[in-house]
Amino acid sequence: MVTGAFVIAQQILKNEEVRRRLAMAPRQVSEWASRRRDASKATKEGFTNRFGQKGLRRRVESLATVVDRALPNPDEPGRAEMLQAIEQLRIALAIAGPMPLVQRKKAHSRIDHQLDELEAALVDAVLPR
Repeated sequence: MVTGAFVIAQQILKNEEVRRRLAMAPRQVSEWASRRRDASKATKEGFTNRFGQKGLRRRVESLATVVDRALPNPDEPGRAEMLQAIEQLRIALAIAGPMPLVQRKKAHSRIDHQLDELEAALVDAVLPR
């Protein structure tokens, strides 16, 4: 599915130069990271915003917005790789949308897992522990 771009994006987020730039990102980026870190304490409302075709699409677009804010210049290290991984997630969602329910749920589960890991890697890069 999204494996290649996904793995590269995760590796990029471990790069010290990328982490340094992310540490200087605008306040909205650190606020997003804080909210994502707190998302593990999901409420009922959080579930509807996180799962299903619309919820996953919202999460992907939120991630794209954060990357645009955190790495605004097209030539910044890590930006192209992150945007490529996000585009792969968009494509995977577009493919999953018309699938029969059982297959779509399996695809959504895989997309959700990859999105969780990519979001967590970005959160850790923005807000080191």
